[in-house]
Amino acid sequence: MAVRVKTFFLTETVTSGPEENRQTFTVSQLMPAGAILVALEGGAQGASGKASDAKADTELVPGDCVEFSADKTALLATTPGYPQMVRVKEGSGEKIIVDLEPLFSISEDGWTAKMNLYPPVTGNTLPSLADIIGMLEKTGVRSGVREKNVVACIAGVKTEMQPQKNHVIARGRLPVNGKNAWLRIDITVGTQVGQEQGDGHMDFRERHLFTGVDKGQLLATKVPATAGLPGVNVFGREVPQIPGKDLVIKTSEDVLYDEETGEIHAAIAGVLSAVSDTSVRVTAKLVLSGDIDFQTGNIESCDAVEIGGSIKPGFKVTTGGDVAVGGSVESAHISSRGNVVIRGGIMGEEATVEADGDVDVPVLDNGSISCKGSVRVSKEAYYAEIRALQDIVFTGQAKVVNSELFAGGSITVINVDTDTSPNSFLAAATMPERYARHIKLFKAYHKAKAAVDAWHRRFGSAVGNEELEELNEELVDAKASLVSYNLVPGVGERDRSGGLRYACRQKIMMKGLIRSGAVIRIGNTETTLKKTFEDGHFALNSDTGKLEFHSESKGLKPAAVEEV
Repeated sequence: MAVRVKTFFLTETVTSGPEENRQTFTVSQLMPAGAILVALEGGAQGASGKASDAKADTELVPGDCVEFSADKTALLATTPGYPQMVRVKEGSGEKIIVDLEPLFSISEDGWTAKMNLYPPVTGNTLPSLADIIGMLEKTGVRSGVREKNVVACIAGVKTEMQPQKNHVIARGRLPVNGKNAWLRIDITVGTQVGQEQGDGHMDFRERHLFTGVDKGQLLATKVPATAGLPGVNVFGREVPQIPGKDLVIKTSEDVLYDEETGEIHAAIAGVLSAVSDTSVRVTAKLVLSGDIDFQTGNIESCDAVEIGGSIKPGFKVTTGGDVAVGGSVESAHISSRGNVVIRGGIMGEEATVEADGDVDVPVLDNGSISCKGSVRVSKEAYYAEIRALQDIVFTGQAKVVNSELFAGGSITVINVDTDTSPNSFLAAATMPERYARHIKLFKAYHKAKAAVDAWHRRFGSAVGNEELEELNEELVDAKASLVSYNLVPGVGERDRSGGLRYACRQKIMMKGLIRSGAVIRIGNTETTLKKTFEDGHFALNSDTGKLEFHSESKGLKPAAVEEV
């Protein structure tokens, strides 16, 4: 008896689009989960399908999203989707391979469900909203379905007669992580360290150092950490949040802490050093009217330090409080447990400034800044490196040329690079120290991939042995380490899905031009700009995971959004 193959789905070629841009593609019939796709004659008695002759030695091969029937004589769809069949001759027999492109693709972490919807074959209709929701429920998706997106996807196929690919139709509710405990600055008299915001946080852009405080004066109050809210993935399963971390108040001789009220009072009279919203100190003040050079030697002080002149090449200033420099830091080094204000600038490749708080400087010409707070630059940064755990802000007409900016928060720039300069690198929502680790993982992956490719070039693709298996295992491990690594602040290094909400809130804002060739990164997403952008901001799209540029609206022209 001759072997017959029954095909239970239809395929056809579709041509659509305007005459100047006609497109031709093949579409298959949308098949539900569990449907018979292909069967050998006798394997699906009574079912209607298109039959064709086959060789005596015919083998059914299930591909992606396809499985055998219980009696191994038919292939079934494991999920709704569009099947494709390929017949491959092998000697006197043949293999019939069936793959299925799923209607829905759900991310491994269960946060998003996307849909690929094709025009229907002749005699069939597009699924309705109710049909798609029903199929989603059978797939296990029960939470976060975006009906408007489903309707828009269906409408797109109807009007354009083109496939609609990777439409996000369901998204889980991300957990809201708790907020860490912080210190609300309560200074109410005298010149404050910064501009107080409505919630008690400080804006350090208007910085006045060396605020005098009296013994017993209330300095700050600890605001407790919050628990946060759990999230829910598209399957309806709860995803725990990360509670806010407590802030351990370290008592010292200069402050008094009341655990019941959370209040911190000055134990001595002196000057206040407020390091962002995590630490306050009261210190004495050391005043040096001239330069730090061979006459003074290196400066090491537990107090706040005010320097009237410059810090000359090779010298170091180490302080336990705030630092104000009236001149420049010239290939010298500053290390401060407080905030740093430099009125002249930072000059030279060997110039480094490290601070537990914020850093304000007009000019950064070579050299580097590393701080746990924010950085403010008022004029320019050339061939420089800035690493801040909070924001980086350029003001006025400040320029950035061939510099690397790493911010745990957002970045605000004016003009970036010139037509002839090397390109800059701007990374927001990125922990600086993790980026260095990311580069090592990236290099390890490409080294492992090169080793596998070299082996195949030498011995051929059909040859395998233990050495190749080991190389492939190293490649798999290197790739897994790279793709699972998280650069976003506030979450674990291996919690790739964590921090998305935070990263999407951070921006790279621009009030001038950023030249093509510059590299930008927000969180775990990085791209090289293929053109010059002007006036707007870059942000991370939570649905697509890609970077977008939002241009500023000018006059009657509405703001535009484009993928970069």
